[in-house]
Parts: sequence; structure tokens; C-alpha cells
Amino acid sequence: MAEAVSPIELDGRTLEGGGQLIRIALCLSALTSKPVKITNIRGNRSGGGGLKAQHLACVDWLAQACSVRVEGAEKGAKTLLFVPHAARSVERKDSLNVPPVFRKRTLKNGSRAILPFVLFTKLPGSEENGIPIRLTLSGGTNVSGSPSYDYITQVLLPTLENIGFPGITATLAKRGWSHGGTSIGEITLEIPATTRLPLPPFHLTRQDPPIKRRTAPCSLTATVIAPPAYQDHFRDRLTTAIAMHFNLNNHASDFPLKVQCEDSHHDKRLYLLLVAQIPVHEHQPDVTSDSSSTCTPSATHHFLGRDWLYDRKLPPNGHPKAIADMAGRVVRELHGEVSSGACVDEHLRDQVVIFQALAKGRSVVFAGEDEDEDGEGWKAREPSLHARTAEWVCREMLGVRFDAGGVCEGVGYGGNGPEDGGAEGARPRDLVERIAELRLGDSEDGLS
Repeated sequence: MAEAVSPIELDGRTLEGGGQLIRIALCLSALTSKPVKITNIRGNRSGGGGLKAQHLACVDWLAQACSVRVEGAEKGAKTLLFVPHAARSVERKDSLNVPPVFRKRTLKNGSRAILPFVLFTKLPGSEENGIPIRLTLSGGTNVSGSPSYDYITQVLLPTLENIGFPGITATLAKRGWSHGGTSIGEITLEIPATTRLPLPPFHLTRQDPPIKRRTAPCSLTATVIAPPAYQDHFRDRLTTAIAMHFNLNNHASDFPLKVQCEDSHHDKRLYLLLVAQIPVHEHQPDVTSDSSSTCTPSATHHFLGRDWLYDRKLPPNGHPKAIADMAGRVVRELHGEVSSGACVDEHLRDQVVIFQALAKGRSVVFAGEDEDEDGEGWKAREPSLHARTAEWVCREMLGVRFDAGGVCEGVGYGGNGPEDGGAEGARPRDLVERIAELRLGDSEDGLS
């Protein structure tokens, strides 16, 4: 009998100290079979912290997928023990359901815990038949503080394809909102069978001229979800804001801007996403001796996004001001991302951390530069608290480190459980054979 492995202990109050810490830790535990114990869960949060229904949904789904022994999986719990062990083999199925957990759930569980788990799991027979997995996520597609369906499909999924994963197709069945009456949405991700593991190292980098010239993306795409009566207001305000911030001398009509509109079906539902496509230069800087460490050859653009689901009180006849505020802020923030030279925006940066940590070799993610204190030079932008939290969890779970320039030497996880450095226990080849039966809960939050 194999000797029991002591769990890795994580203090849930560290850095951001929220649900992201839990999701990443559980995903890595499920993949590598390393047991983990999280204490003081959400200890810095108001209301006492502890596990919420959305976190329990993630715990339950991964626990069933990996035949895990769990202690403390109850609402409000401050300590959770997650111990993967050998999973029994059952027939593989190709549809995975991740239903809602409570009324406002976002899609965070799906995109930040379940999706990486599925992408880094070798499916039985995948090399022979290439049958895709269909992952159904229920929850809030447009919820404050979480990536929207639109951000996931226009920024996250294209970036995952850039770093080496096969293209994932997303289908929206219904939107779920936290405003204008809460509702539960549903999306389906069709994920091609993963055959290329470990993930090769990747570069999300740019070779640009001096910083002052980093202000012109190849194109901009705006997604406006609002009542039809206000959609022209969005177009006008966007045109003005883009001309001002991107220095177009009021000739925004010549700028490659695409605006796609959708009816939100409620006066209190106003959402704006602006995505910049940045050309990828063919030659990437040589930051490693491994010649295979280059951006995926098929990649043509980096994708940066900024959005806002309007979350302020709308006074009578207050829509014109709200729209002006939304267009101004979103364009200003996106211009800041583009002019920094970044290849990932602030929110995408923390989502790619786990992929750097699991890739094989030295991956580089350039998150932009800011002027230094004396205004005479440039320095790497400080990672957000969420990104630092993700890096810390990966360091504690896998032993990897990230430097200030966004460089990480990944462990080269190959989807073989203990053979990839995990504790003795379930092998992902066996795990995915079980996940078709599992569901992730009810929803009041989102798809992240």
C-alpha cells in the first residue's frame, strides 16, 4: 500500500483570498492527485467568509470526477480537505453538464476550474477518434465582477487557441443576468479532444517600436447589449471616445471599428465590451534556448478586452449619461492596455497563469509596461492581486515561480496523474471517463 501523502496547506486569506484561490487549488489537486487543505477560507471577506454555494459546486463536481475524499464541503465552512484517490473506470461519455448552483452564479467555476481540468486531461481514445467533449455551463453570462460570455468567447478562447489548444466552439443558449431581475443562462463549449500534452511552452509577447507608437490596434470590436432605443447612443459615444483616446483626429469613421448590438430586454441591463486585436509579429524574442518555445504559428493577433456591466442606479432619463460614462471608461481603460504594449489584459493575465505553470518549459506572458517614477523610462506593470494570487497557488502546489517579466518555467504536465509529479491516486485518463455524469449546481453567479 502506498504511503499517505501529507496535504499541501494553503491559507485562504493569502493575497486576494477569495474564490479564485480555491478554484485553482482544487483544479491542480484534481489534475496532479496532490491532496490540499485550505484553511481560513475567504477569511478576509465581509460577512464571515467561508465556502459559498458557488465554491461548493466546484468542489462537488471535481470531487466526483476524481473520486476524491472531501472533508468540510458545506456552506460557510472555513476549512476544506481535498484528497484525490484512485478512480474506478467506467464508460466514457462525451457530454458534461455543469448546471447552476444559485440564482446569480457566474461562469467562474467553468472557465477557471473545470475548463483547465478538461483541457489538461487525456481522454480515452482521443488519439484514435478525436471525439470532442461538450461542456454545458449554467449560470450568469453577464454578472458584475465576473468574465462575461462575450469576454470568454472573444478574448479567453482565442487566446487559448493562440497558446496551443485546439479551437473551442461556444454556443449561447440563453443569457443569465444579475441586473433587471436575476436569471440563469446557459452556454455549451465544444472542446476538441486534447492530444498534444504536455502543452508546449508559449510566448504571448510583442516586438514593438517605442511605447508612444503602441496605440493603434489592428481593429476594434464593440459588443453592445442594451435596449434597441439606446444602441445608436452607444455607437455615437464609442466613436467619439475612440477618436479622442486613440488620437484619430476625429476621423474615427476611417478606423476599423465593428459594433455588434443585441437587445438586453430590460432597461436596467446595459453591457459594453470592447476588444482590440493586436497583430502578432512573426519573430518572437529569444528568451529561452528551447527553439520550440514560440507563439503558436497560426496565431495572427493578441486579444485585449475591457468591459462594463452597468451597476449603478439609473435615475429617470439617465441612460444617455450612463452610456457616455460606459463608453468613456471602457475606451480609456482599453487604450491604457494597448498603449502599455501588453499582450494580455489585466483580467486575462490571471487566467493564463495556470496554463504557464502546467506547460512544458519556459513560457512568457508580457503584461505591458508603465512609466517609472521619474518618467524617464519604463518598467514592467505590476500584476494584479488576482494574478499574484494565482501565481502563489501554482508555486505552492507545483513549485513553479514567476518573475517580474511574466516568465515561468512550467512543470510539463502530461495528463498522466502521478507520473507527472502528483501524489499516487487517480489518473486523469480514468477521471474523464466519469465526468459525464456530474453536474455543478444551481446558479446565481457566473460562467467564470
